[in-house]
Amino acid sequence: MSKITVFIGVMLCVLGFYGYSASEVKSVTAFIPLFVGLPIAICGGITMKKPSLSVIFMHIALTLALLGFVASLMKALQLDEFGSVKSVSLWSMCVLCFILLGAYMQSFIKARSNKEG
Repeated sequence: MSKITVFIGVMLCVLGFYGYSASEVKSVTAFIPLFVGLPIAICGGITMKKPSLSVIFMHIALTLALLGFVASLMKALQLDEFGSVKSVSLWSMCVLCFILLGAYMQSFIKARSNKEG
């Protein structure tokens, strides 16, 4: 699970740099995927180094992914233009965060069923 977390976090960081470099208007808001992805990647890296801390850092990463998903979805649904750098960046962030949320839900369900069984 930590490898997926690091991968999605790095992909969000790359998306932030892409959004900034590809947009005509240079704005710090283009780095929002980076601001979400970097802590997610760090949480994944910590769980790789110290598996004993995985529960807390996986929940932190889950919370960040949930916030990233909700925020990007709400903003993407308000867009009037499609195909622009802004819309691609928002929808990509939404999809990446959703994939991470799905992976976490599957992992938590599996861990819960292993405890009960």
